[in-house]
Formats: sequence, C-alpha cells, structure tokens
Amino acid sequence: MAANDYLMRQIEDMARFLGKVLFVKTEETIPLFDEQDNVLESGLLYKRLCAMLEEGDANSAENLLFDEVEAHPDPAYLQVAVQFYADLQHWTDAALEAADFSRQEVLNGLAAVKALYEKRAGGQKAKE
Repeated sequence: MAANDYLMRQIEDMARFLGKVLFVKTEETIPLFDEQDNVLESGLLYKRLCAMLEEGDANSAENLLFDEVEAHPDPAYLQVAVQFYADLQHWTDAALEAADFSRQEVLNGLAAVKALYEKRAGGQKAKE
C-alpha cells in the first residue's frame, strides 16, 4: 500500500511538473479545435487515446501515443502525453490490472516522454 502511495505521488508530481513547466497547464482538456476552428491533430490523437482507454486497451493506446510523439515532437503532442498519463493515474488499481498496466508503467511512461523531449531539446540547442 505504501509503495502504491509513493508511486501515485511520483506520477502526480511528474505530471504537474511537466504541465507547469512546459505549458502553464490549466485544468481544461486537450483542445480539439484551434482559434480558427481547424481540427488539431493533437486533439484527434487525444480523442483516440481516450476511446482506447475506455475499451481498457491501455497498452495499445500507449504504443500509439509513442508512435505519434516520435513522429510529431511539437509541444502539443507532449501535452497529450502528459494528459494521457494523468488520466491513467486516476484509474483504480483494479482497472489498471485488468488492462494489464501498472502504476509503475505510468511513471515509466511519463519519464520516457520527458526524456524524449529533453533529448530533442538538447539536440536542438546543440544545432543552434
């Protein structure tokens, strides 16, 4: 039980950190449309991920997320990744287990996304 509490705090802290540092996160969801009412690809991805999570397919959703984040390294996709893991963090232990997922995988996924973007940011600075 104490290990789960620790993991939950780690996940919440990392999601909060990424959200605040990278895009001054508010509590609203990922936008589907921009200011000109154009559909945002990142918003569509988030809707697909949510649908997959509703079906209990967290592993396939995570795989799709990483495919898209690697293909689109812009901050909008990072925001989707952070929100995806924040959504998973709110699942019960039983729901995570039923989806063959764990709190440790949530934490590891967040860390992997963070490392991917940090690597890209470091690579861009080196080019400049």
